[in-house]
Amino acid sequence: MKIPRFDTTAGNEFPAASLGKDDLQICICNCTVDECREYAKKLETEGFTQYAASELSAGSSAPYNVNLFYTYVREDMHLFVFWDASLHTTRIVATPPHALPSVEKPKVEQGDDTPTTVTQMQCGGMGFVVQLPDESFILIDGGRYREGDMPRLYSFLKDHTTKREKPLVAAWLFSHADYDHIELAEHFLQDHAADIDILSFAYNFPDADKISIVLDVTNGKQGIARLEENMQKYYPEAAVYTLRTGQKYLFKGVEIEILWTVDNTYPATYISFNDVCAAWRMKFDNGKTVLFLGDCIHPICRQLAHTYGDYVKSDALQVAHHGLLGGDKGLYQLVDPEICFWSVMEERFFGRQPEQRYQWCLGEGGCDYNAWIRDDSVRVRKHYHNSVTTTLEVNKDL
Repeated sequence: MKIPRFDTTAGNEFPAASLGKDDLQICICNCTVDECREYAKKLETEGFTQYAASELSAGSSAPYNVNLFYTYVREDMHLFVFWDASLHTTRIVATPPHALPSVEKPKVEQGDDTPTTVTQMQCGGMGFVVQLPDESFILIDGGRYREGDMPRLYSFLKDHTTKREKPLVAAWLFSHADYDHIELAEHFLQDHAADIDILSFAYNFPDADKISIVLDVTNGKQGIARLEENMQKYYPEAAVYTLRTGQKYLFKGVEIEILWTVDNTYPATYISFNDVCAAWRMKFDNGKTVLFLGDCIHPICRQLAHTYGDYVKSDALQVAHHGLLGGDKGLYQLVDPEICFWSVMEERFFGRQPEQRYQWCLGEGGCDYNAWIRDDSVRVRKHYHNSVTTTLEVNKDL
């Protein structure tokens, strides 16, 4: 693929790189927002059509900080363009044509009267279920393949489906490819193919070889291969989306805004799948918001704060990396949630693991951000670990 040239007076372009299976990315630092806007206009003269565009301000914390997101399509290529004002950097990702999320939000109709809920599942790792007004579900990750967790998830979906013969999953999103996030899904797709309808999957897993991941690369690659094989085998009609920074995924009752993907990371050194984790925020029709950080490591969380400022203010937060090393106090202060989901078991959440060198969830070992967010003198918050399944109704509990 030949990416149209980005014209810049003083910018510096890194060599083109491919981080995924079939993409190509260039990164131009020290450029200007006007140059990015001119590039968007240039694309239209080269046969591209604008599919989606948005501007996102970091708010009062940095009123000058306006980020730009463009999606352009042409018969032979899709281009995703992101201007990060905090870094004065433009990132351009080119891919062959593939499925794109709709830009039209479906309307909540008469009869769509199911309470919208957010559920943190009891599981080994991270797993969430969001139920929408039309009784469909959005699944997030899922956790490890652990005895009891898979039947628990299926029972939850079945018990909360009364208007259909089978539960309907509108989308299954994955933050990254570590086993404690995708392993359950690998088996669930196979064992419950006849019991569950799934319309789409969404994730952005980089090619492990290309980004030189050196920790658990074999297990990670095998996990991705099994997951994608089962998607294709058991749900061949489901759409498969690649998460791109700035995209919005629109469903009845909620929009999901992608704030971070592996596309934000080049050039960098990668040592685990946590380095290429995605982050997004859900905004429900009543205005309530939940920020999902997956296993984002500290540098990602710090950059999220710089890029988005107080735009990330949210009613609920999925605490980064299971409450272990990975969060950031500056980001948490901007989010300032009332509710915190900790994707970690009760014993670790309460610091009752004496064999551990540090009780990270309590703020030890450099995790000052965890101590801050649990400090009732700052703000009394509601905290939920995942030794039990917790369901919150969006209109009542958020």
